[in-house]
Amino acid sequence: MRKALIDFSSTALSLLVMDDGLRPVFRLRRSLSIVEYMTKKGRLQDRGIEKVLEAVAHLKEAAEEVGARRIYLIATASMRLIANHGEVSDRIRAMTGLSLTILSGREEAYCAASVNRGYAEEESALLLDIGGATCQIADLREPDMENMFSLPIGPMSLYKRLDDIFPTKKEAKEMRRYVADVLTGEMVYQGAAYDRIVLAGSTAEALLDVYADFYGRLDPEMRTVSRRMLRKLADHLLDSGDRNGILLRNAPEKIHVVIPAAILALACAKFYDTERFVYSDMGVKEGYLRILEEDNR
Repeated sequence: MRKALIDFSSTALSLLVMDDGLRPVFRLRRSLSIVEYMTKKGRLQDRGIEKVLEAVAHLKEAAEEVGARRIYLIATASMRLIANHGEVSDRIRAMTGLSLTILSGREEAYCAASVNRGYAEEESALLLDIGGATCQIADLREPDMENMFSLPIGPMSLYKRLDDIFPTKKEAKEMRRYVADVLTGEMVYQGAAYDRIVLAGSTAEALLDVYADFYGRLDPEMRTVSRRMLRKLADHLLDSGDRNGILLRNAPEKIHVVIPAAILALACAKFYDTERFVYSDMGVKEGYLRILEEDNR
């Protein structure tokens, strides 16, 4: 029986449909920046709620068309930050029949980690799930959710610290220092070193696309990125006149967060003495459905 999951993030609603073997069979994304519809007090305005309802209904219909028999709806940091999220949830249920589950930051990290543990079978690996306002960090050999982290250093949070759409070199340096300060202050695996960092999330995917375009190649199987080459790309994006072209070609919806995402990844690599990244297309949605399947056995 096919199962579907609709995920509500700060920049979009996305749909994942998986078959009985928990293999992805269909994906769809509906862009929606809820920040544009929020009041200064953090409430989602009526027009924003209407946009959410339209998107959820559209994705539910798409899921049903490809044979999904069970459809789940989850939200992460974006919904946790909405003051009237209860009202939003009630209106979604009234219109679509779907109940909204709001995951905590640690639950996000646990879901994403659960489907990426294979990366730590032969060498140490740290998960860096790059969201919008937050990022989730987990040692992939750590089974306990309470020892995982959700931190307010996602690319949207870093972007909001800027004076313009792109950071200056000085601002990039300040971003790196800020990320290191947060990791230190929250005592996130202090003193640990990792053989590789596993990047997950749609912004990480956008960063990977820019990386592949810049270098004209990417191993399609391993999807590995070296710290040295990512730093060279970041330097280019900070100081090049043609950055608009490469960003618009590969990440038009995320043009403002690709550079902060690169800075975040590099800051984590320095903090954990890591020289390699690998991109995983498995994240919170896949982990959530897998955990549900295991719980129902």
